[in-house]
Amino acid sequence: MVKKLKKKILSTFLILIVLSLVLKSDALAKDITVAKDEVVQGPYIQTGNNITISGTINGDAYLAGGTATIDGVINGDLIIAGGAVTIKGEVTNDVRAGGGMVTIDGKVGRNVTAIGGTVTLGSDADVDGGVIALGGTLAHLGNIDGDVLAYGNRLTLAGRVGGNTTANVQTVSVTKTALLDGGLNYTSDQEASVSAEAKISGPVRRTPTGKALTQVVPQTGRRVVFGFNLLSYLSMLLLGLVLLRLVPRQVIAVSQLIGEQPWRGLGLGLLAMVLAPILVIILVVSIIGMPLAVILVGLYVLMIATSSLFTGLFVGQKVFDLMNLKENRYAMFAVGLLLLQLLLSITTVGMVVRFLSVLAASGAMLTLGREALARLGVKAK
Repeated sequence: MVKKLKKKILSTFLILIVLSLVLKSDALAKDITVAKDEVVQGPYIQTGNNITISGTINGDAYLAGGTATIDGVINGDLIIAGGAVTIKGEVTNDVRAGGGMVTIDGKVGRNVTAIGGTVTLGSDADVDGGVIALGGTLAHLGNIDGDVLAYGNRLTLAGRVGGNTTANVQTVSVTKTALLDGGLNYTSDQEASVSAEAKISGPVRRTPTGKALTQVVPQTGRRVVFGFNLLSYLSMLLLGLVLLRLVPRQVIAVSQLIGEQPWRGLGLGLLAMVLAPILVIILVVSIIGMPLAVILVGLYVLMIATSSLFTGLFVGQKVFDLMNLKENRYAMFAVGLLLLQLLLSITTVGMVVRFLSVLAASGAMLTLGREALARLGVKAK
């Protein structure tokens, strides 16, 4: 299972690297459209703010944008990243998708690999191969001929799976419309909610998360992990409190933007996370760009390292709003960061939460940075 997970992550990042190679400075400002009666010869490589493919692409398609909708035909592989990705048409080969919200509701001739905050295979989804999905919320309502491998927080099975289903999630729900031709093997601390009307041909097996962790990590190792998590929380708490004291307006602005533009932020963060390493390689190769490469690496690491500060404040704000508590930025940050750290320590959920946290915070920081540069440009004129 771990080997398959590494393969899934590697393949998805490979997609994003390919996309980042074709980005231009003004590429995301334009809309890209392939009309219904239009036929384009591939490979088709485009980036834009809003992408709509209603026509036919004869060849592979490499797409990246704020929102992307595919309701045409792609006779090849589809490699796509964006804030919101919707595939309603037909892709004859593989689909590799990453984004804040990924929805597949069409025909896929081979396999699907998807990473997103929400990954949904709709009732019209028809996948001839298998599916590998990583996300906070995963839902399957259509048809999958092959195996399913899912990692996330919540998994809902309401469609057909022709092979075996393996899941490492917090909760599993199998509805009355589910048809599993194979078995269901899942790792979770909770028993799956399985409808009596669901049809499952193979065995259903659960491995408790705690038991799996005990088998892998000895007692001493768990103490080390706990100590590391505690140290991480305290260090980030101290840094966050200092920043809230020195630059409160900027920290709060990034946190608020995470909630105001979630999908756009996730899409921008996803692209930025792979664009930076590519630019570093190009600068290093050019020799003269070495100093800029060093600066870019520092900013890249800083952006990843501080992402939990902003998402922690965002989470704390939501908690205080739900409980109708009096707002206090220091208290909100401390509570939110603690909850975020607890989520990160959960074996199943932690990886997904960390991934989304980095994307959301990075996207928000880049958005505010771009707006600040635009204002400086206006003043300079």
